[in-house]
Amino acid sequence: MWSDNEADADLLGFQHLVAGVLSIVNNDALLPATIGVFGDWGSGKSSLLKMAAADLRKDQENLVLTFNGWLFEGYGDAKTALMGNILDAIAEDKTLVPAAKGLALKLLRRVNWWRVAGTVAKAGAGFAVAGPAGLGLAVGSDFATLGKDLLKKAEDFKEEDLSKYLAESPEHEERRSVREFRDDFAKLLSQTKRKRLVVVIDDLDRCLPETIIETLEAIKLFLFVDRTAFIIGADERLVKYAVRRRFPELPGERTEVGRDYLEKLIQFPIRIPPLGRLETESYVSLLFALRSVGAESFAEMRKAAVECDPATLHSLRFTPDVATKVLGKVEGDFAEDLYLAERIAPILAAETIGNPRQCKRFMNMLSIRLAMAKSRGVTDLKPRVLAKLMLLEYYRTESFRHLAAAQAEKDGKPQALADAEKRSREETTTKPHPAPSKVSAVGKAQAAAAPEEEEIPDLPLWLLDPWVIAWARSEPALAGVDLRPYFYFSRDTLGPMGQAIQRMTPAAQEVFKKLLSQSDAERKLGFARASTLSPADASAVFEALAGRIRQDDDFGSESSAFGRAIDWVKERRELVGQLAALLASVPEDRVPPATPIKLVELGSKSATDPIAKLFAHWQRSSTLALKNATEMAMKRLA
Repeated sequence: MWSDNEADADLLGFQHLVAGVLSIVNNDALLPATIGVFGDWGSGKSSLLKMAAADLRKDQENLVLTFNGWLFEGYGDAKTALMGNILDAIAEDKTLVPAAKGLALKLLRRVNWWRVAGTVAKAGAGFAVAGPAGLGLAVGSDFATLGKDLLKKAEDFKEEDLSKYLAESPEHEERRSVREFRDDFAKLLSQTKRKRLVVVIDDLDRCLPETIIETLEAIKLFLFVDRTAFIIGADERLVKYAVRRRFPELPGERTEVGRDYLEKLIQFPIRIPPLGRLETESYVSLLFALRSVGAESFAEMRKAAVECDPATLHSLRFTPDVATKVLGKVEGDFAEDLYLAERIAPILAAETIGNPRQCKRFMNMLSIRLAMAKSRGVTDLKPRVLAKLMLLEYYRTESFRHLAAAQAEKDGKPQALADAEKRSREETTTKPHPAPSKVSAVGKAQAAAAPEEEEIPDLPLWLLDPWVIAWARSEPALAGVDLRPYFYFSRDTLGPMGQAIQRMTPAAQEVFKKLLSQSDAERKLGFARASTLSPADASAVFEALAGRIRQDDDFGSESSAFGRAIDWVKERRELVGQLAALLASVPEDRVPPATPIKLVELGSKSATDPIAKLFAHWQRSSTLALKNATEMAMKRLA
C-alpha cells in the first residue's frame, strides 16, 4: 500500500509548477508576494508545497516556515495565532541579532494582548483593543512567561531589557495602527541575516470559513512587508465559499464577490491541472514501481516519467519499455501491475478527473482486500479481476449491487454478465468503434459503443447502462469466473449506506448536505453545483441518496431522498441507468404514482433504454396506480 500523506518525491510531474513558485519567490522585485497554489481536494497541493519548501530551504538566505491551516483552528482568533507562531519562529532563528530580541518581544506582547482582548477590529485602516479593567495584568503575566522563554534562547539579551519592554502597560497599546505593526515587523526581519521570509500555509481549505478569512487578512494587513512571500495551498472554490459566508451583506453576484476578494488577497495564482489518461497511467505505474523495485531503480524510472524530454510531453512517459530498460527484464508481479495500470488508468482518469488521491485510495483498497484474502488462505484472487469489480463498485454502485445478487443466486457465475460480455464483444468485432480517449461519465463514445437494440433485448435493466456495457467489454472477461470470493471481501460496500460518504471529496459532501436540506434555496444551490463535480463524486452523491432511499419510510414525503435522487439524475444524466436499476429494486407499492411522469424526460422508446425497460417492468405491476401512471408516461416517451 501507499501512504496517503504528501510525497517527498515527484511522481506527478510537478517540477514545472514548483519552478513557477520559485520564480516568484526568488525574484526580489516581486516581493512582498502572496502565491496561491490552487487545486481540488487530493490534487497534490501538499506534495507540491513540500517540494517547493525543500527547494527554497537549499538557499541559506531563506527562512522558510511551514504551517498547517488546522494549527489555527483551535484558536479564538486565527490572526493572532498565525502572527504569534511566525514571530516565535523568527525569534528562534539563529541569525537574529541579540539586540533584535527586544523588538521580537515587543511584537509578541502586542500580539498576545490582542489575543487576550479578542477584539481585533475589522476595519482595514486600523484596529482598536478594549477590555475589562485588570485584563492587562493577565496579559503581562502571560507575556512575561513567553519573554523568559525567549531569554533562554538569547544569552546576550539581559533581564533588565525584558523589564523595559514589559514596563509599558498593555492599555497603552490601544489603537496601534496596522502600519506601526508592519513597520516593526519589517524592522525585525531586517535584523536577521536572512534575505527572505517564506511562509508556507497548507490545508487552509479544511478550516472553518472564519479561520480562512482571518488567516488571509492577517497576511495582507499585518505581515505583508518587504522580503516576505506567503505560499498558500487551498481549494479555490472553498475559499470563495468562505468569503461568501463571511461577508453575506456585500452587494453583487455572490460568485463574483468571492472571486474579487480572493484576487485582492492572492497576487499569483498557480493552479494544479488534473491528470490526463496518460499521466494517470504513469502515476499508477510509478506507485507500483515504488513498492516493487529498489530505490536506485525507482529513481531512474521516476526520472524517465516526470523529467521527460519536451518532445514527449503529450505521450505516455512511463511504459513497460522504460521499466525494461532500467531492470533488464520485467516479470512476475511487477509485470502484472503494469498491465493492470494500463487497464484501470482510463477509467480512473475520467471518473476521478485525474485526482491522484482518489487513484491512490482506490489502489490502497485493492491492496487491502488482497491482503485480507491472503490472511483467510484465499491465494487465487486475481488483482485484475478484483480491480475490474471494484471499478463497478466505485462508479456504478447500483449495478454492483445487482451483480452481487445475481452471482449469489448462480453460485458466483451470473449468466447475465456472461451474456453481456459476449454480446458487447460480438458487437465490437462486427461494428468496430473508435477507442474513446477517456471513459467519461458523460462521454458520447460510451453511448455510441452501446450494442444495437435487437442484440441485447434480454439483458437485465442494470446491464443497460452504456457505462456498464463498456465496463463489461473491458478485460479481463469475468464469464466463468467464480465471483463469490471477490464479493466476500466487498461486503462492507453492500451495506445500506456503503462507503459513499467516505469516498466523497469535501465539495461533494457539501453538495450532498445541501440536497438534504429543508431549505429550497439550499437544495437549488446543491443541484446547481452538480456540473462542478467529477463523475466519481456525482456517482458517490447518487449512491448516498440511494442509501437514504432504502432507509426512508415514505418515498412521497417532502423530506424523502426519493425525489431528490430523480432530480439529481436530471442534472447528471450519465446516471440514468443507475437510477432505473435502483427504482426497479424498490417495492412497487411504495413508488409514488407521479414518478413515471417525472422520468419521461430521462428516457426514450428504444428497447434498450433503461427508462423504457423500467416502464416495461412497471407495466406488469400489480400496483394498479403505478401501472396506470406508467402507461400514460410511455405515451410521452420520445
